[in-house]
Amino acid sequence: MQGGPVRFAGRCAALVVAAALVGIGWFARDAVGFRAKPSEERAPEAPAVTLVSVTNAAFNPPAEYVGHVEPAQVTDILPQIDGYIRRVCFTEGAKVEKGDLLFEIDDEQYVAARNLRYSEVASAEAKVTVTLSEVDRAERYFKRLSSADERGVTATERDTAETTLASAKAALNAANAAVEQAKASAAIADFNLKHTKVYSPISGRIGKALHHVGDYVSPSKSALARVVQTDPIRVVFPISDRDYDAWQAAAERGGRELKDSRRLRLRLPDGTVYGCEGVIDFGDNEMSRETATLKMHVSFDNPAGRLVPNAFVRVLSDERNPPAALVVPTAALVRTDEGLQAWKVDAEGRAHPVAVETDGEWNGVSRISAGLADGDKIVGLGAFKLKDGAAVKVVSP
Repeated sequence: MQGGPVRFAGRCAALVVAAALVGIGWFARDAVGFRAKPSEERAPEAPAVTLVSVTNAAFNPPAEYVGHVEPAQVTDILPQIDGYIRRVCFTEGAKVEKGDLLFEIDDEQYVAARNLRYSEVASAEAKVTVTLSEVDRAERYFKRLSSADERGVTATERDTAETTLASAKAALNAANAAVEQAKASAAIADFNLKHTKVYSPISGRIGKALHHVGDYVSPSKSALARVVQTDPIRVVFPISDRDYDAWQAAAERGGRELKDSRRLRLRLPDGTVYGCEGVIDFGDNEMSRETATLKMHVSFDNPAGRLVPNAFVRVLSDERNPPAALVVPTAALVRTDEGLQAWKVDAEGRAHPVAVETDGEWNGVSRISAGLADGDKIVGLGAFKLKDGAAVKVVSP
């Protein structure tokens, strides 16, 4: 029983000795200056950025205007004569060509009137023939008396012959006038007969027939139908006085007329761009005093009838040959409290903020008006982590 306490006491003494030795070792290490060396601090890495170049490129943002479609020509088909409609010769809503027959008016009375007038012409011409013979006889009688011995012809006979000749000539003039009058009446009869058939004066699309077979029509009544020219068709839209001045300046700069310097397109209601470009027909000759705008009239081909009169469209206008301008991606510009800035990278690979000015943004690029030059390198991505003068690491985008 005495052996247990003795062994326990021995173990405790050994633990005390071991602890003392450890303490002496730590004390000795501090005494001789043995300390662990701190790890060396690593230099911060240069921020990774992508670079873009300031370039000269075409900058041509289109201006957008609201316009409406109108036919280039509108014709109300009116009868030139009175009469009953005998036949309607078209399909409502169809395309018609210039010269197509549209209506027929009963021509019976006009055929009879023409025949009567031409018979009057023949009668008048026959009377001229008779009068010519009378004139010829009077002339021969007057010449015979004039050449006879004065002792064998009385003054009364000579005066009578002269009067007879003058009367014959007057009758001939009246007969000729009657012929001309008869011919004029015949021409009117021809005109009336000709207009018993009504033709389209233009090509286009015809609307509803406003009169039908059996209706009595006359020039004083309403139109028979309406034809609108739809190909080409016209789009009308207003532009401001400032835009008009800019258009003219661009045309003068390029040495062209206004209609040749502008590219005009249409955005349809479904958002698509119409397939045909327009040509300026004309602009109004006066600026609106109330709105300071000028109406432009632009012609567009419309072979499929996509553009319908009175529809609304959006007109896109830009320059046909735009000048080059300094441009950069808009994403490369940083907006600050002081304004826009770009981070320009110098030849040593260090970035510096530069204040810039722009005068337009289009298709993800901005036009630079001040602050940068052609060929400058600026940070495209990664500018948010830069400090002035910081070295940068260029990486591929």
